[in-house]
Amino acid sequence: MSSPPDTDKLAAIQAELYKIAEANVQPDDSAGLLATSAMMLKTALELYTVVLDDEAIMKVLEIAVNDLPKARGRMGNQMGQVTIH
Repeated sequence: MSSPPDTDKLAAIQAELYKIAEANVQPDDSAGLLATSAMMLKTALELYTVVLDDEAIMKVLEIAVNDLPKARGRMGNQMGQVTIH
């Protein structure tokens, strides 16, 4: 049986990822935001391949897709609206 996730540690990891994004994206830089996000997603997928088979990765991605409305709500509350041109 696996132990529950350490939410404090996960929050700290997420904060570090946001620092990386902030260091690489300027205000109103939608291209930089997209590029940085794409590289984070690519890296996450590569890391998943170390411990998960393709079917398990697809399940993770399905969960992520289903979480999009919640994620949009969280980001809207944190950052306001961002327009992609």
